[in-house]
Amino acid sequence: MRIRLLAVAALAVVLTGCGQAEPAAPPPPVAPAPEAPAAPPSASAGGDVELGSSPTLIAIKQRKRLLVGVRADQPKFVTRDPAGEYRGFDVDIARDIARRIGLDPNTQVQFRRLPPTLLRDAVAAGNVDVLLGGTADVPQLAEIPYAVTDTERNLVVKADDPELAEELRGMLRAAIADGTWQRAHDQNLAPQGISARP
Repeated sequence: MRIRLLAVAALAVVLTGCGQAEPAAPPPPVAPAPEAPAAPPSASAGGDVELGSSPTLIAIKQRKRLLVGVRADQPKFVTRDPAGEYRGFDVDIARDIARRIGLDPNTQVQFRRLPPTLLRDAVAAGNVDVLLGGTADVPQLAEIPYAVTDTERNLVVKADDPELAEELRGMLRAAIADGTWQRAHDQNLAPQGISARP
């Protein structure tokens, strides 16, 4: 009986010790929340454009291709070599725009050579996203100047997407600021004796 009492007393001491609260361990350190990635620079800063609310830019990014109309009747500004490659000042400007949108300028630009009779309708019908070297002589179209030679050269887009027009203006300003426009002129127009300014 004595052994049983000692065992019970020992058990009581053990159980009493178990019921005591141990000092709380400090909580694990909280890792700082990851910073949100920086937004890509806007076109005015010379980088990829933010999609914003331009339905045309959204469609271009989803399609992963910029559709560019160029004039078939102006070989001083755009030519197509026997291998099918487009070359010239307007081509360089179009490729730079594609790059600023975030597309590969060598593989994600599709050119369409257009005769003068189809220039206006190609843009209005949405067969091209932009037209280089055209004029906007109807209210459905808007023109953005990108070069002045003996006449003003314009980038033509649909007038119902003012966000696109503003983004394109920003891209052209960035091309002038970072020297892209001048390099396109020096490589394409200057050798032909064509004087141009942005």
